[in-house]
Amino acid sequence: MRRTSGELIIFWTLPGLGIAWIAAFFLFPGFVHPMSPRASADQVAAFYRDHTARIRYSMILLNWFCVALIPILMLIVERMRGMAHRTPILRYCMIGVAGAAPIAFLTATVFWLLAAFEPNRSPALTQLLNDLAWVTFTCGVPFLVALCGFLALAIFLDDQPQPVFPSWVAGFNVVVAIALIPAGFAGLAHSGPFAWNGFVSFWVKNVAIAAWIVVMSVVLGQGLQRDRRLEAETA
Repeated sequence: MRRTSGELIIFWTLPGLGIAWIAAFFLFPGFVHPMSPRASADQVAAFYRDHTARIRYSMILLNWFCVALIPILMLIVERMRGMAHRTPILRYCMIGVAGAAPIAFLTATVFWLLAAFEPNRSPALTQLLNDLAWVTFTCGVPFLVALCGFLALAIFLDDQPQPVFPSWVAGFNVVVAIALIPAGFAGLAHSGPFAWNGFVSFWVKNVAIAAWIVVMSVVLGQGLQRDRRLEAETA
């Protein structure tokens, strides 16, 4: 009962986490209208001078979002303990990538925050920090791809009458992983759909991440509700 109560506490942080994520996304002007990799140093510097406060607050908010995402990912890992596997290796792999993925994005928010911390510095330095932020944010998807892959494999191998996650969740994770892969190559393009502001690398990636968070939240909630129902029946 204590374990289940702890899981419920973590689970019910999700609404606040979602609100923080949406608020930060729309607060940062670089997301609402994705910045172009082809912007000149002067244009980039002007962007940070014109939106200094919004950038600072949105990045601080995103910092907290990245940290708060780790307990939610660990909740998925905890649920995996009930899978019919002979080895915990997939859970260990999940722990590794689930801890690293938010840190990769947190690093990007720090670069954006540094660029806005002193917006009157040399435009070339501001552009460098901006490039570091965008490339890290966009290309840092291998951890997420691996997370979806490990989770999908674990679900496929969970051969029991009442699996921890429905089988369709494995296919969903495979689709999300495929949608995320192209963003890892955004560092090779300055324009087009694969650039960091392009349709594939920005919109497809972020919509896929949003869909993953929503779907996995619903599935986790259903699993916790099922556990509570079983506990009530056996009490």
